Amino acid sequence: MALVNPPPDVGIQLAKPYPWGITKALKLNRLWTIINSMRLKWFLAWILIYPLFKLLTGVKIEGRVPKNGPVILAPNHVSFLDPPLVGITACREIHFLAKPGLFAGSKFFAWLITTYNAISIEGTAGIRKAVRLLRRGNALVVFPEGTRSRIKEILPFHQGVGYLAINYGVPVIPVYITNSNKRVISLVLRLNELKVKFGKLIHPHGYKKTREDFARFAERIREEMLRMK
Repeated sequence: MALVNPPPDVGIQLAKPYPWGITKALKLNRLWTIINSMRLKWFLAWILIYPLFKLLTGVKIEGRVPKNGPVILAPNHVSFLDPPLVGITACREIHFLAKPGLFAGSKFFAWLITTYNAISIEGTAGIRKAVRLLRRGNALVVFPEGTRSRIKEILPFHQGVGYLAINYGVPVIPVYITNSNKRVISLVLRLNELKVKFGKLIHPHGYKKTREDFARFAERIREEMLRMK
């Protein structure tokens, strides 16, 4: 039986799944994914601070953080702005391992950082809480240098990031922050470019649960961060 072609003026028109355009639909879908990954307190802070901070500083963001699943973010550390900067630009609710001294000063400051997911590493309670969070699929920030670098070099890494990644099978994203230690006015006037670069996931496959491999994996993260400079 011969197939009859339809007349030129007859055709099948497929309905557009997104009347407003695929690009806008993808952006809305990404925004919804971001919102869905945050609790209300985090979302409200993020939606208020992120646009204003980006407008004032012009912060450049490279790479992305997965919006679900356990992950460790390992940034370099040169400024007190680094924790909130990572929190803003990750576009996902995250938790932080923090020095006990940060909780010992102002009661208001201690309440503020606790409210926004800072965890004291004093004793073993903080580490146990961090492990529980990772097992529940959360994102955790660990500053592998252990302190702010006062020089223009990345300091040697502690083994903690390797310990958490290897023992609990959690991938790590190295994060390189540029110019967060510059004066705020220089960032506002665009005299220095503030940049946060999220690297690729590094999985701890093939590493043993030994001190040597904890250190070796931590050094691997450091080497990748050096390449991101």
